[in-house]
Order: sequence, then C-alpha cells, then structure tokens
Amino acid sequence: MKFTLIKDVKHDSLMRPLLGGLLLFILLFLLSDIALRNDHIGLTASTLSQTLFGNEEAFVEPVTEHFLLELIHSDIFFIMMTLLTLSAVYARLCQNRRLRLININLTMISALLSIILLPMAYYLSELFIMPWIVSFYTWHFLAIMMTLASLFYLFVPQKSDLR
Repeated sequence: MKFTLIKDVKHDSLMRPLLGGLLLFILLFLLSDIALRNDHIGLTASTLSQTLFGNEEAFVEPVTEHFLLELIHSDIFFIMMTLLTLSAVYARLCQNRRLRLININLTMISALLSIILLPMAYYLSELFIMPWIVSFYTWHFLAIMMTLASLFYLFVPQKSDLR
C-alpha cells in the first residue's frame, strides 16, 4: 500500500505500472466473479430461486446451508479485499471529491447489501431475490466503473498534468 504514501502516483515510475496491473487484475476479478456467480447460483430471479429452493418438476435439489454459508464467507473476504484496495486507489486518483465520495459509498453499501440479502432470501423469503440481484449488479457495475476511471486517471493525461 505504498501508493497511499506517495504524493503523485501518476508520475511515479514504479507505482504507475504496479497500480495499472493491480487495476487490471481487479477488473478481471470483477468480470470473472459475475461469470462464476452466474454459473454457480444464477443471476436471474428464476435461476436463483431454483438454486436456492430447488425445483421438484425439474428434479433440482436446493442448495445446502453449508454451500450458502461458504459462499457468503468467501464473498465477505473477496469483497473486502477488492473494494478496500480499489477504493484506496480510486480515492487517490479521482480529484472530484463529491464523485469520489458518492461512488465509494454506493459501491460499499450495495456490496454490503448483497452479502445480507442472499441469506435473507434463503432463510426468510423469496422476496429478497430481486433486491439481491440488483445489489449484486450495482456493486459490480460501480466497481468496474471505478476501476476503469482509475485506469483512465492513471494513464490519460489530465489538463492539470499538462501545466
């Protein structure tokens, strides 16, 4: 996390490519997480409902509580590592204080909701499936946008850099 100590990360010859690589790996992680989640539990209301609660007509067994708890456990860890690192980079590169504050907070809140809403759907009601899907896509979309914006701020010269 040396980049949090360096004043001008955009012009540091060591940190700029390292942060670029980190951001590319975060982008790949976010995209592969969407594909993996779609494969494991589904990302539509019907596929997620069938995964969580089963389908007798199609002979689909519901997921076990053990599977769900492992999924939530890994989600907590990977979301924490991804978003805290991404937020630290984005906060250093984005000069617009208001935009930075809104994006980071909305991403964190929607990620937290995605962790909470999935077990609520499993244990309480199917009504929490659509809010989980919305929060899942929201935090992934915002995190991808923050990653792309960070890459842009890192590698594309801004007006303030040209002076």
